[in-house]
Amino acid sequence: MSLTEWQTWEPFVDALRRSAPPTTEVSEFVGTIGRGAWQGSYLDDGDADVRRDHYRKLAREAARSGDRGPKADLDDALRAIAELTPGAEQLVRVSAGARVDDDVVELVVLPPAVVSGPAAPVLEVVLQPGALPAQYLRPIAPVPGAAPASSADPDTVTRVVTDRMPDAVGAAPEAIAAAEAGLPGGVDLPEEVRALYAAAGAGSLRLDPQDGSSGGFEIVPLSDSLLREAFLPAARFDTWTTDAGTFAPEDPAGRVQAAIGSPLWFPVGSDGAGNVYAVDLAPGVHGHVGQVVLLDHEMRAGAVYRAESLAALLVGRRTGLDKLDRRGGVDRRGGERERQDEFLNLDPAEWVERLDAGTVPGTLKAAGLVPDRTHPPALTDAISAANRLLDLRGLAPIEVTRLTRPEHKSLFGRLFDR
Repeated sequence: MSLTEWQTWEPFVDALRRSAPPTTEVSEFVGTIGRGAWQGSYLDDGDADVRRDHYRKLAREAARSGDRGPKADLDDALRAIAELTPGAEQLVRVSAGARVDDDVVELVVLPPAVVSGPAAPVLEVVLQPGALPAQYLRPIAPVPGAAPASSADPDTVTRVVTDRMPDAVGAAPEAIAAAEAGLPGGVDLPEEVRALYAAAGAGSLRLDPQDGSSGGFEIVPLSDSLLREAFLPAARFDTWTTDAGTFAPEDPAGRVQAAIGSPLWFPVGSDGAGNVYAVDLAPGVHGHVGQVVLLDHEMRAGAVYRAESLAALLVGRRTGLDKLDRRGGVDRRGGERERQDEFLNLDPAEWVERLDAGTVPGTLKAAGLVPDRTHPPALTDAISAANRLLDLRGLAPIEVTRLTRPEHKSLFGRLFDR
């Protein structure tokens, strides 16, 4: 059997009806099935809570009697379906009506322009493929006249690294030159960074925490593209729904420029917990070229000041540290107009009104369909609105394959068909 045959789904549809709370007219499952697993949500006459309450009561009764739990038949049927799709997940909507003739299974295939979310199979539509919010595209550049701090000292960096890592092998001069050549705007690597990599191209640089130093870090190899790209704007972006309102926090002291991320925050060390020490090649007006910032993996945007130079970080001369605020990105209401030009998050019914009236902004890069994640719209409504938005931009639609229960004919009917 295959997923496009009614017989594959019939045991689950029947179990969905049998497991419904009393007096239910229509029960629905929306979720994904495949790779040997499944997940999704249940609605009974549009209510998600009534089944949970019903199941709690049945589960207590099953525990006393030793019978199978209330979800056993559902799980058995879903397990059999999941085994048919070991290599991919299938988005599906299953509806069991009051009459068997009303039963329907819809197999949904999302095009690349449609993004799913944890609680919403159709979260948003990206109308301009690959587009990012405007704040993710704003570069930073060195401030004219910016210079290294007085504490910057390549010799100190060399001494600390060779003392702590006597067996380290430095990076090849060509590798250091290639890393510098890859920086935007012809920016040069600070001498401290050259000294670090000339002394050790990789390895664990451990310091004495008691002397006020950072405790050390794992040197990020010049060839480690993963860590060097992990905090760039595109890598920090998740979805338009979560990030259209994300902006970098401002540094009150003016040392670090506000940016989602930048290739001019040059990673030099990792703390082993997913966070990166980077040398800042484009400091703010009150910062220094070569100052050290922290890129925190829990922050959605920005960098946090850590030391005025690499030497200061290594020997423990860190002053004026920012308190780490892991909220990372902030939602600036001042950017509301710009966000509305690029992104709107509306209920499907509101999108239909705009589509009918021809008032969908031509500047829109993405359209959200779940303004309230605690009450996501019906999948059928979301698909209908999404397909109209996709058609507006000439993009591939969401495809839905609809399966219904075969008509059961009487013996006379079957003989007549012959």
